[in-house]
Amino acid sequence: MRSLSRDVAMLAVMAAAYAALTLLLAPISFYAVQVRVADALLALSVVMGPPAVLGTALGCFIANMLGPFGIVDAVGGSLANLIATTLAWKLKSRRILALGQMPFTVSLIVSAYLYQLFDQPFLITFVYILVGSIVSIDVIGLALLKAVERVYRAGPP
Repeated sequence: MRSLSRDVAMLAVMAAAYAALTLLLAPISFYAVQVRVADALLALSVVMGPPAVLGTALGCFIANMLGPFGIVDAVGGSLANLIATTLAWKLKSRRILALGQMPFTVSLIVSAYLYQLFDQPFLITFVYILVGSIVSIDVIGLALLKAVERVYRAGPP
């Protein structure tokens, strides 16, 4: 049985880690051409469920509020993470689909509001964000997910 206090603590850790990674790596975390390394944490929603889903959305909101685009990016990016990770959690038994949809979902939402903000070509923005999201979520995130699963299987020291 899951503990509420453990879930809240994990949510807080996920939010803090996401915000910290995004802000520490700010030069590559914002704008149309980006590899947001913190998005690797999205992959953990497949095994951690709601604490990772809500934690990455909250962490994104915090980081984006402090980033160059403010409230629009905070709400849009958080919503993108919330939708992508919720879908991944629901699709956890179909891992390839769960992980594969996240870069597309995030890229579609983020490029849509960047297009509105900066009048950038939608398709070009989508492709740039998609490439960075594939690297962060499906490459780095998958490696992180496998490492976390190994630790969980091994149990406490």
